[in-house]
Amino acid sequence: MILVDDKDIELVKESDIGVAHNMSANIKSAKGVSPALKMYDEGVRIGLGTDGPMSGNTLSTIDEFGQVAKVHKLVNQDRAAMPPYKVIDMATIGAARALHMEDKIGSLEPGKLADIIVVDTKAPNMVPVYNPYSALVYSAYATNVRHSIVDGKVLMEDRNVLTVDEEAIRKEAVDFTNIVRDTLKEKGEVIQ
Repeated sequence: MILVDDKDIELVKESDIGVAHNMSANIKSAKGVSPALKMYDEGVRIGLGTDGPMSGNTLSTIDEFGQVAKVHKLVNQDRAAMPPYKVIDMATIGAARALHMEDKIGSLEPGKLADIIVVDTKAPNMVPVYNPYSALVYSAYATNVRHSIVDGKVLMEDRNVLTVDEEAIRKEAVDFTNIVRDTLKEKGEVIQ
């Protein structure tokens, strides 16, 4: 949803299609900037996403926040464009709407799955917090997430993942990285 016009946006809205806005992937690929703010303002089901390590080098939605806000200000040549509350809305209930799951996830309400992160607001990069939306969008890093709860189950507590062996996963990732690197080297290709 990068190279779209008003007619395309209207068709997406009429068809009730969900859109994932993956800013880091768009920046890295240099394909352009999605008119995500226009889609958001026109009621399209749009949420923030990541395209993963091969296209955006991130799996962190939090790391998308500042880029989304700043790039849309630049593209629209408007300091007020893409205010922080819209970024957070797109990351939470907006993402749920894009998946057609807003009745189950995306906001803290009775009857919905309890998916929560707790952000350390005492970390140096988070002080001071004048506005929680602005602090999350412009100051927070993924490393500021202290606890993570999914469907009411604590998955990470005090930055310690409780459900998997992090060291084993890191080792597996490094081993796989070496396989990819060797394969590309044999083909004469370079990882960018």
